[in-house]
Parts: sequence; structure tokens; C-alpha cells
Amino acid sequence: MRKTCPIVVCLLAASLAFFPLPGAGEEPAANMEGTLETQKNGQRIKLGGAVMLDLDSASSEFWDEEEEKPDDWQTRLELRRVRLSIKAKLPDGFKTKLQFDFAGDDGTVEIKDAYIRYDGFKVVDITVGQHKEPFGLEATTSSNKLSFIERSMVSDAFRPGRNIGISCSGGPERISGQIGVFDTGTNESDEENIFEMSGRLGVLPWKSKTGFFHLGVSGAYQYYGGKEFEIKEPAQIHTADNIVFSDEIHADYVTIYGLEGAFGKGPFSLAAEYMSAEIKAVGTDDKADFNGYYFSGSWFLTGEAKPFKDRDWGQVRPESSWGAWELAARYSYIDAAENDYGTLASAYTGGVNWHINSFVKLMVNYQHLRLMDDKTKGDNVEEAVSLRFQCVF
Repeated sequence: MRKTCPIVVCLLAASLAFFPLPGAGEEPAANMEGTLETQKNGQRIKLGGAVMLDLDSASSEFWDEEEEKPDDWQTRLELRRVRLSIKAKLPDGFKTKLQFDFAGDDGTVEIKDAYIRYDGFKVVDITVGQHKEPFGLEATTSSNKLSFIERSMVSDAFRPGRNIGISCSGGPERISGQIGVFDTGTNESDEENIFEMSGRLGVLPWKSKTGFFHLGVSGAYQYYGGKEFEIKEPAQIHTADNIVFSDEIHADYVTIYGLEGAFGKGPFSLAAEYMSAEIKAVGTDDKADFNGYYFSGSWFLTGEAKPFKDRDWGQVRPESSWGAWELAARYSYIDAAENDYGTLASAYTGGVNWHINSFVKLMVNYQHLRLMDDKTKGDNVEEAVSLRFQCVF
């Protein structure tokens, strides 16, 4: 479990203490995003959350780390996320956010976000605390708003995730960026933590009431100082074992690059990303190179448009009492092999999403996975089906 700096949490608690809670006769109201909100004297506080219940059923290769690998399909049920968040807008341009996940690894409670943001400047916002690093379209988009149950293999393998640091974001109309410095260590030992710089820049060459076109680039530099770098991820099935892996490399530093694009026109949308990681080993000039990409598309049968705002996908709002029906398809690929060790994997994913309303969504994904690694010395074709019931508020 990632721990958050106690100073950050104390600052958040102190800032919230100055926020006026609802007085007698005042009741919080649900806004259009589904969050509970109360407002007084130009200040406001929001309470939100998400519950995601997943059912995964997959063939044998997904359970590669089992002591006795099953010969047939296995099914697992999981509370994927149980999150509660508090956002507050405070005087003089300050904002705070604190988010917990009660479905953390091994049954723990994890602090996901804990930061203070100042947006009093006209051109730039400053964020201090634990928050998402700016890298990639799929990685920075909220899991509540994705068209697939899990992110692609390449996003899971290369995204920096949430860490403690400071970042600046902003830009002129149709151009926006974010850059930051972060500490990626867990603070659970006396070992030196990993220092990282990351940034993302996005442009909107075209945007109208009915569509958009987005291009972006991301980069990250991670100083490892001899610590081990390793890719170890499940293949887009969270309950499965880590079957996408690389060699363990004692790294001096790691550089990661990403290119992204997205297009939307009416009920249709497309997205693609390419990522590459270069790992410099300690004590040698050797470098390992890993890379991957995905292409995805979405079509709303009921005519809704998939929103896009501030470099990320937005919340779908059904236009009828029957909700919104979405078809989605994705192809993803990752090359984590070096010197005949590691994984090459590709996956086709098809999905059907029923957005019952702005707060409740049912999702079904089918995955066709082709996996090659040093253990099998050949191709394995595997299949999986996942279902999700999601409620956000």
C-alpha cells in the first residue's frame, strides 16, 4: 500500500477545518456529476465515490502463477474499487482533494489522492501532494469514465501512476500541459526512494459542438540508482496472475515516452497510444527497450457523444430514459522481451456498455489473448470474459 506524506494529510485536514459545513436547515444536493455538494458564501465541498464489482472468467494461461495451473476456465469475483472522495473549494484560489480506496491490495485501505491545488494564477495551477503523474491519455482518465473494464497492457506496464510530488498545469486555449517532480518510493523502508520527472502536453487542432481531434505527447525520467526495474502485470484481467513480465534489471535510470491521439465525431470516437521505455542498466552501457501500443474505437448506438475535456475523456450522460448503449473494440500489444526473456502479447477486446444513467453502468468485455514468453516457447491463445457493475456518486 502506498503511504501518503503525513504533512500533506495534515494540511488537507487543516484546510477542510476552515470550510463551512452545512448549517441548520441546509442539506447537500446531488449535482449533475452525481456528487453530493454543499455551497455557502462562494465556497463548496463535494462528497463523491465509486463502487465497482467485477466478475472475471478466463482460461488456464491467465492463472500462470498457480501452484497447480488449472486445465480449464476459472472464475473469480472481486470488489475492484470502493472509493470515497472529498473535494473542497476554499478561499483565495485553493482547492483540496482526499480520496480513499477501501478495496486496496490485501484488503487494505489505500490513500489514492491527497493534495492541495492553487489555481489563483491566470496561466498555471500548482498541485502539491499525492496525485496522478501526467503521462498518457488512458492512464490519466478516471477509471469511472473508461470504455473498457481495464486499461490496456501497455498503459498498465508503463504508466507512473500516483505519487507524492509537485506539478504545474495550464496553457492557452486548445493547448494544455502539465509537468511535475515526484517521489515514487513507498516510504516503507530505509532505502532511497526513486526520483521521477514527468510531463504531458496536449493540443486540440479541431474542436466543435459535434466533435474534436486531440494529439498529445508524454515523457518521464526515473532515477533508479541500482534498484530493480521489472514489468509484471496481468493481461487486462485484474484478478488474474501477472503473466505479462520482463526481465529484472538493476537500472541506473529509465526513460519513458508516449504518443497519443483521439478523435470524436458524434457517436463515434477513436483513440490510440504508443509507449516506449528505455532502461539503462547499472555498470554497463547496455540498454533494454520495451514498447507497446493500442488502438480503440467506440460507437454509441443511442446517439450520445463521448465527451472529451482537458486532455481526458469525460462522463457520459444518457439522453433517454433507457440509458445509453455503447459498443467498444480495442487491439493492444506489448513487447517486454529482451535477450529471449520476457513476454510478447497481443489482445483483441470487445465490449458492450449500458450506461443506465449518469451514475450507474453495466459493462461486458470479451478478450482474445495471444501470449508468447520464454516459459512456453510458443504461442498460447487464451480467452476471457469480464463483467462489471459500476455505481458512482
